[in-house]
Amino acid sequence: MPSNGYPGFTYPSPSARPYISLKDYDAVSRTSSAYTTLKNEVDGVVTTTNNYSGSTYDGLVSALNSNYYGYSCVHSVIMYRLTGDVKYIQQAIKMVGLFVTQENAKIAAGNAPLIAGDSYLEVGIYMEQLALTYDYGYALLSQAQRDAWKAYADQAIFNVWNYNSASWGGVTRTWSGWSINDPGDNYYYSFLKATMLWSWASQNSTWISFLQKQKFPQLVPYFSVMTGGGSREGTGYGTALKSMFENYRYWKGSTTEDLSALSSHVRDTIDYWVYASTPDFHYFASIGDQARSSMPLMFDYQRQLVQEAVNLNPGSAQAARGAWWLNRVGVSDGGGGFILGRMRYNFDYHYDLLTASVTEQAPTSLVYHATGVGALFARSSWDTTASWFATVAGPYDQSHAHQDQGAFQFYKGKFLTVTSNTLSNSGIHQETSAENTLRFMNGTSVIPQNNSTSSMSYSDSGDVLMVHQNLTPAFSNNSSKVFSWTRDLTYTRSTHTLQIHDLCSVATGVTPVFQVHVPLAATISGNMVTAGGLTVTQNAINGQTSGTPKVIQMSSTDSDFNSNAYRIELTGSSCEFNVTLQAK
Repeated sequence: MPSNGYPGFTYPSPSARPYISLKDYDAVSRTSSAYTTLKNEVDGVVTTTNNYSGSTYDGLVSALNSNYYGYSCVHSVIMYRLTGDVKYIQQAIKMVGLFVTQENAKIAAGNAPLIAGDSYLEVGIYMEQLALTYDYGYALLSQAQRDAWKAYADQAIFNVWNYNSASWGGVTRTWSGWSINDPGDNYYYSFLKATMLWSWASQNSTWISFLQKQKFPQLVPYFSVMTGGGSREGTGYGTALKSMFENYRYWKGSTTEDLSALSSHVRDTIDYWVYASTPDFHYFASIGDQARSSMPLMFDYQRQLVQEAVNLNPGSAQAARGAWWLNRVGVSDGGGGFILGRMRYNFDYHYDLLTASVTEQAPTSLVYHATGVGALFARSSWDTTASWFATVAGPYDQSHAHQDQGAFQFYKGKFLTVTSNTLSNSGIHQETSAENTLRFMNGTSVIPQNNSTSSMSYSDSGDVLMVHQNLTPAFSNNSSKVFSWTRDLTYTRSTHTLQIHDLCSVATGVTPVFQVHVPLAATISGNMVTAGGLTVTQNAINGQTSGTPKVIQMSSTDSDFNSNAYRIELTGSSCEFNVTLQAK
């Protein structure tokens, strides 16, 4: 295997369309609720499209959104694949045709097209629909349609990867080129989806060669070092891996090249999510930006990610654990309840049609360390009433990651302590002041964490898990102020306690503050603070306990925080803390 980790591949020449494979859907039961729900919804889309008398794509989307929000032409192509009924592909052709016509009209008027919006973030969404419809409906397209769609698609793909020379209609339209060389960023997966699907649907040797010579040699080594799975963007934006895994599935089925098999990342990501889930399967560890929902509720995104990973690895032990998780995870119904065993939104049901046959197997280990992203998850048992905690120490190098090196979360029946970001309106509070870390104050200014790589190791006796973290690198840009910081976490399963011992060294004038964020009001009694089912105790050091605990309502620091977000603050005379968290 070459040094870049990508061995290359000789692709078979497809003999007949469609070139893009949807065979993973073929074994679905035509009587399953997922199938019948999806079919009924797409039938409604077909009727609405046929009755649409307007001439614009935006108009049709508006007509569909009232009853069929979330629809994609992909759903019609899948139904065409499963039923052979031409009405489905005809509907997709009409919609994509309106889209390309509208886009070309914008270009002709000297404007940028819709697909270029937000630094081409949704190029994968639009090109997936165009490529599949082009491929499956090729025989029904006129030559003029084929030419127009191809010219538009080729230009879009060129513009993505050539940001300095991008243009539309001969007008220069350069853009930032954000993340075109960063396999750890969610934009990258959209760019790859567009390129992979269009290159294969059009059999464009230039784009296929580009993928093999430039993108796959970039992709494979990146994920090869992501031991333990997950994403350095965290558990919010990190769910975009579902799109990358879908790319793998499309490519494997269409070309027989299994990019996912070139590292353990996809398999490991199954375990990452199994262990990142709270014992009741309703929530997950809140790591990084949570822009869709500040509270880390289980949703279709997480379910799809694991389904895609299981589908790619049906014979693995990880897939067996993934099947176990899929059978138990509760997807939020949006009203305080949880739906078991399926997607929530109708058009997401097409992922429930993926048909890998896997026998479930319950996980047994009580701790999981994803070293590639620097996350560790542990629990007292696999009972739904167990206690659970998560902590972060590792690489910090993504824009959607937080200054959370050394941070922890503790759960038993509910979040006892968690980042206050979960109780904000925006879900994008990256600052140390919102995390369960030490906050180093230089006078009245917070010293921020910087891109770096902290380290973490652990030992587990069965009842007692001991985690050691060296967090000094997180302040390497301010090493003249924060000289060192190590954190030791001791989790005792039988008593559901989490003890944190911090040692640090700082310059004169720098004050360390120990932080614990809680999702409800707290009361102080001496050196103890109680918040619901959590008791926080500042233990004596060398026989002395200095400083009085404080409770800060986070909305007083920033109106974006909810009124039920609080921060417990502990200070002392030295740069050492010994704190015990007890769950009831």
